Amino acid sequence: MKKFALALVAVFVLSIACFGGETPDQVVKNLFDGVQNGDGDAVVTCLSTEVLDGLNEGLEELKTDPEGTAAMAVMMGIEITPEEVSDLTAGKAITIVLSSEMVTAEMPDFSNVEIGAAVIDGDVAMVPVTMDGDTEEIELVLENGNWKIGGEGMDFM
Repeated sequence: MKKFALALVAVFVLSIACFGGETPDQVVKNLFDGVQNGDGDAVVTCLSTEVLDGLNEGLEELKTDPEGTAAMAVMMGIEITPEEVSDLTAGKAITIVLSSEMVTAEMPDFSNVEIGAAVIDGDVAMVPVTMDGDTEEIELVLENGNWKIGGEGMDFM
């Protein structure tokens, strides 16, 4: 019996380690931490396939005219070569945008964000986020056993 209990504990621990196991509010916190730290790869790990597909479609469109995209980026205070545009991934693009002085000047102060407890209804979770006295709910979806920010969840940004 003791061996069986230990085996169950081991399976549980491994499933959390291998499959994320983060709660919806932890994912939202990770998202805000990634944005605040300018870490596009961390942000990407929080996003659903739907959101990533949309980002990747936008990137592919930008890659069709790398020279024009690089010139447009300069207007946002982003120095990027056409070659770098051609090699962009979602994580790199988010990191570059988050490092832009224009974007950082408009970015809210995330240090005073309060992330509430998630309300889970099946494969959807709503996480209340309060910033500067305003509360918005961020929607997450359960995707392959992991909570991810869904398309509706990105409305707050």
